[in-house]
Amino acid sequence: MEIAFKTPIYVIPTNASAEFMQNLEKDIYLIRDSSESLNISNLNGWHSETDLFAREESSIRELCKMLIGETTKKLSSISDSFNPNDYNGEFGGWINVNPKGGANAVHTHNGWHWSGVFYVKQPNVSEGRSGMIEFINPSQESTEIAKGFANIGLEPYIRIRPEVGQLVIFPSYLLHSVYPNESNEDRITVAYNLRLTRKK
Repeated sequence: MEIAFKTPIYVIPTNASAEFMQNLEKDIYLIRDSSESLNISNLNGWHSETDLFAREESSIRELCKMLIGETTKKLSSISDSFNPNDYNGEFGGWINVNPKGGANAVHTHNGWHWSGVFYVKQPNVSEGRSGMIEFINPSQESTEIAKGFANIGLEPYIRIRPEVGQLVIFPSYLLHSVYPNESNEDRITVAYNLRLTRKK
């Protein structure tokens, strides 16, 4: 059997230490408190400027280095035909802070190739959809045919609630959204994009 037109979603654990996560969270709140929110896909939440990879905070610089490394490692493992040394990589990123009621509307990251989300703070909930990220099957015809055929890529959507310190990587064309945060704690994520251009 050939599986055609797969859309991969990777959930990757990182080695981020507790001290690093604390420093990162502290710096994120300092950035939030000193800047206005952009209005993009965020609903009732704060969205930073898209200058993540140009910022000077030590925790942010360390995070960006980790995101570049983990993304390069994962993409290199997908296919033997991909050699990162053959490409120039352009990264862009931002921070999301979703308080209670904060969510993200359905969207894609047009103009980029790969996207990712790093989880800095994720309220501990075990029921419901609070703070879950939902990926929507690009084929809207999948809803009916998927009945009775679970776990072969025909599902109309996939919902994930990653843990703190985990990284989710997916193709930028993939429609996704985030359910409202129903807890009294903030949900903090760092999102980023990668554009690959083959070297001449």
